Amino acid sequence: MTNGARMIDIPPLNLAERTVTDPWTLVCVAYLAAVLVALSAIDLKTGYLPDPLQIALAAGGLAVVLIGSPLALSWPMALAGAALNGGLFWGLRWLVSRWKGREAMGLGDIKLVAAGGLWVGPLALPYIMAAGGVLTLLGAGVAGLVTGKAVWRGEMPLGPGLAAGVLACFIAGLLGFPGLTGPA
Repeated sequence: MTNGARMIDIPPLNLAERTVTDPWTLVCVAYLAAVLVALSAIDLKTGYLPDPLQIALAAGGLAVVLIGSPLALSWPMALAGAALNGGLFWGLRWLVSRWKGREAMGLGDIKLVAAGGLWVGPLALPYIMAAGGVLTLLGAGVAGLVTGKAVWRGEMPLGPGLAAGVLACFIAGLLGFPGLTGPA
């Protein structure tokens, strides 16, 4: 093993020559977007984020990091992203659930941000959280205007906002926005 960013011995991808439109990057974006859109659609319809799609998201993230992340994300940073994202969201779930006296966030949301951490690492977490919160509130506002009901008083799916945050962070990293992935 010659590169600390890969655990399997495969020819290295020359990340210095990567562009947003090279085939591997497009495959990564397409896969990530497809799984996140499917999770979002299901969450909006049912309020659940199914485990088989969560596993596909996590397995895809691991595979991308092992083969060569277009973000040059190392596998330790990817694992740190999964652990930090999942741990922080689990802690928030526990804290807010105790405060409200009922479940405040589903475990699917925790799994989603943990799997997303495999794709974007731990430094993207504040952006994922901000996008998740803002987009969920905007969605509730639009739904409230369309239906004439105060949707924010009931349950609101957080998954679509979090999914948009993960995808936006991945794309922002591809476009070179600094501070999203850290050292490779």
